[in-house]
Amino acid sequence: MLKKNVASFRYAFHGIALLLKTQANARFHLLAAGVVIVAGLYLNVSTLEWAILALTIGSVVAAEGFNTALEFLTDLVSPDYHELAGKTKDVAAGAVLITAFAAIGVGILIFGPKIAAIVL
Repeated sequence: MLKKNVASFRYAFHGIALLLKTQANARFHLLAAGVVIVAGLYLNVSTLEWAILALTIGSVVAAEGFNTALEFLTDLVSPDYHELAGKTKDVAAGAVLITAFAAIGVGILIFGPKIAAIVL
């Protein structure tokens, strides 16, 4: 049982490494997450705000992972161009964009007032 669990984690970490190795957008999202974490430390966000930021970061990176998995699977089953394959990839990419826009909204709501208090 423990051996299976260790193997499952190994596969999962391999998947994360593959995501970061092959997807520039995933690396960008990870960089953005780092900036958000530094900003959160600097601006002293609350525990609740940290929880919201963690869930938001996780959602964006997970969406990027699902998008990448769908792209790989689509390429496997449809190596030649097919309209439905293109639609599949477009919808998956759109889902990532939605989560990224939501993350920007969360960032504005959490960091906006803190930055305004410093600047104004």
